[in-house]
Amino acid sequence: MLTKTIHQHYGELVFAVALTVLLFAIFSRPRPVLQRIAAVLIDINLVLGAIHWCVIYPKSVSLLHPLLALAAVGLAHASARSDNRKKVITFWSLVVLLLLTAWAVHAPWGPAALKNIWMVGGAPAA
Repeated sequence: MLTKTIHQHYGELVFAVALTVLLFAIFSRPRPVLQRIAAVLIDINLVLGAIHWCVIYPKSVSLLHPLLALAAVGLAHASARSDNRKKVITFWSLVVLLLLTAWAVHAPWGPAALKNIWMVGGAPAA
């Protein structure tokens, strides 16, 4: 499906942007403009995933995936305007970790311990 491809590829882009935000904060200084853009990009991917799941191709999904993504969105927005280096590094480290874990829930390379936790929805997941 086209939206699945968009959600997956856009998610990879969002992960790279979040990692870039973290690297800027670690090696240079926090960039609030980049942080705000990255937070909105994560929001957009969350909406794309919801559209894909609810409207276009309903399937069985682990609730862990959107919950981890929502937590990442919350942390991204909580530090989006901050120029406090310690806060930005802490929050965006958690954002990157949460996005990676959310990605691993349904990825073929993800650990078996994350699979089939809180499954809900339509047809069985592939």
